[in-house]
Amino acid sequence: MRKDYTVEQLCHVIGVSRSGYYAYLKRPLKESSERDLKDMAAIQNLFNENGGTYGAKRIAGELRTRDHIVNHKRVARLMKEMNLKSRIRGVKSKKEEKTKSAGYVYPNLLDRDFNATLPNRRWVTDMSELIVKNVKFYISALMDLYNREIIAFVVSDSPNTALIDETIRTAMETRGLTDLKNVIIHSDQGSVYRSYDHYKLSKELEFITSMSRKANCWDNAVIESFFSHLKTEFPHLFSVNSAEQVIEDLSKFITYFNEKRSQKRLGYLTPVSFLNVKIKQVNAQLCAV
Repeated sequence: MRKDYTVEQLCHVIGVSRSGYYAYLKRPLKESSERDLKDMAAIQNLFNENGGTYGAKRIAGELRTRDHIVNHKRVARLMKEMNLKSRIRGVKSKKEEKTKSAGYVYPNLLDRDFNATLPNRRWVTDMSELIVKNVKFYISALMDLYNREIIAFVVSDSPNTALIDETIRTAMETRGLTDLKNVIIHSDQGSVYRSYDHYKLSKELEFITSMSRKANCWDNAVIESFFSHLKTEFPHLFSVNSAEQVIEDLSKFITYFNEKRSQKRLGYLTPVSFLNVKIKQVNAQLCAV
């Protein structure tokens, strides 16, 4: 503002002396200020890389994996100074919806235990509706709980059993499996999962079916959380112009989710990185033997 006002006028407004202002200009940056600048640059880069979806804890965690040690409280303070705010997901209402009980209903084998000690042992799946420019699309996704990776997704204009069938077969192909023996596939009590077609598929592929309790979204919280992230962190999806573009953009988001987006539960690694690390550890153990 020195183009419009004198230094004396500006110093008077902010309550400092002219001599104090000039002394400040000659004073070298303090060590703490230099550290702030370094941390702020790292925070800004990570924030931009992930489209403004990372909060303070996630940024601090991922920076630690990059050997940039910083406390999440410090990150929160610096983000506030930088006016950086992550996108916040809305809290899903606990209001229960009535569901029909017709069809096959299976026991809840997971019982909210969303941990897996090996890959391809516990898969969770769900379907969600997307409305893009007044056109409805349905996305079916399947996640491996071992590394929280989306191993299959299929998009359709109809929420039918063929959509579920294709999702599971795509997951098999992704993981190079010829059958699904000993694999638990957990879902909610949606009509497509209670259908006779889904029952026949479970017998054909030999997977074990598990279901959430009636109208209880928390029993399938992990895959529900994925859809929440999708709709919050990828708003561009709702402005595309065609079904082909919907599929293309969903593919980009899921690639980002699997390969770029770190997760606290995985030690701030991405799902793919976590799996690769575990594979290397197993190979090293085998070589040692």
